[in-house]
Amino acid sequence: MHPAPKVSVIVCTYNQEHCIGRALDSILRQKVNFPYEIILADDCSSDGTPEVCKHYRDLYPDVIRLFLNSKNKGVVDNYFDCIEECWGEYIADLAGDDEWVAIDKLQKQVEILDSDRGIVMCHAGWKLRRPDGSVDNPNGFYVPNHKYIAEPGQLTTLLLMHRKEKSFIHLCTAMYRRDTVMNLMGKYPCLFRNKMLTCEDLQLNVMLSHVGRIAYIPDTVLLYSVGMPSVSSSEDPLKTIRFYSGVIRLTSMLADILGIDRNRIAGCYHDIMQFIIMKYFISHDMDGKKMISDLLKEEKIPLSLKNRVTLLLSSNALTWRLATAIRSLLKE
Repeated sequence: MHPAPKVSVIVCTYNQEHCIGRALDSILRQKVNFPYEIILADDCSSDGTPEVCKHYRDLYPDVIRLFLNSKNKGVVDNYFDCIEECWGEYIADLAGDDEWVAIDKLQKQVEILDSDRGIVMCHAGWKLRRPDGSVDNPNGFYVPNHKYIAEPGQLTTLLLMHRKEKSFIHLCTAMYRRDTVMNLMGKYPCLFRNKMLTCEDLQLNVMLSHVGRIAYIPDTVLLYSVGMPSVSSSEDPLKTIRFYSGVIRLTSMLADILGIDRNRIAGCYHDIMQFIIMKYFISHDMDGKKMISDLLKEEKIPLSLKNRVTLLLSSNALTWRLATAIRSLLKE
C-alpha cells in the first residue's frame, strides 16, 4: 500500500490540450519530503485534453487519480466534487492553463500549516502570463512583498467587497485545510452546492478568512495565464453577464450569513453592475436584459444615474442604435 498523501492537488481542466501538460509538469517538479496526489478532473472536454490526461495518469499512476466526467458539470460542481475526492490533509489547486514556477511551493506551505493549527490557509505571490509568453506584474491587485498572518475576520470584509487592490487571494497560489473546508461545505451547502453559483474561489477565501488565520508568503509561485476566454472573461456577453450575476448573488449570500450589512459592500455592486450593463448595452441581447432585470429585482440593487440611463437607452432598438452610433463617434 502507498502512504496516505499529505497534500491533494486539484487540477480541473476543460479543452486545454495544449497547456494541461505544462500545468501537470509544474506540479510533478515539486520538491517535497511527503507524499502527495493529483486529483485531475476533465470536465467532458471536446478536444484532446482527455487523451493528454490519460497519458499522464499512465505515466504517474501512483500520483494521479483521473476523473473523466461523462457530462459537463461546470467549474463549480467539478471543483467541489474534487474536494470530496481528496485524501490529503491539505488541498492545493492549479488551473489547467496555469503553471507553478516555485519548486518548493508545496513544501513551504505544508511547513507553515503544520506549524500552527490556527492557520487555515496559506497563499503566495503570482504574476500574469500574456498570450505572447511575456510576464507582467498584476497591477491593480494586492500582491505584497512581505510575509503576513491575518487574524480571523481581518480580511473578510475587504475580500467580500472585492477590494482587490487592498486584499486578494489567488486560490491557485494557496493551500488550505481539507477538514476546515469540508466542515464549511457541510454547514453552508448553499455556498458550495447551488446551481446559481458561478465561481468557486470567493466563498472559499471569504469563509476561510472568517474562521481562521490566513498566512501569506511573498514568493512568486504562479504564472496566471490571461488573454484567453475563461469563465470570468468570455467573448460571449451572455456568459459574462451570467458569471458576474452569480458573483453578486454569492456576495449577498455571504454577507447575510456573516451578518455583514450589505450597505458596507454596496460599492462592489455598483462596479460589477456597471460592467455587466455595458456588456448588455454593447450586445443588446434580450436574454442579457432579462438576467440583469431578474438580478436587480432579487437583490434590490440601487443603480447609479449612468447605469439607469444606459438601461433606458437600451430599452428599444431605435434609441439603442442611436446611442451606439453616438458612442462610436465619441470613441473615434
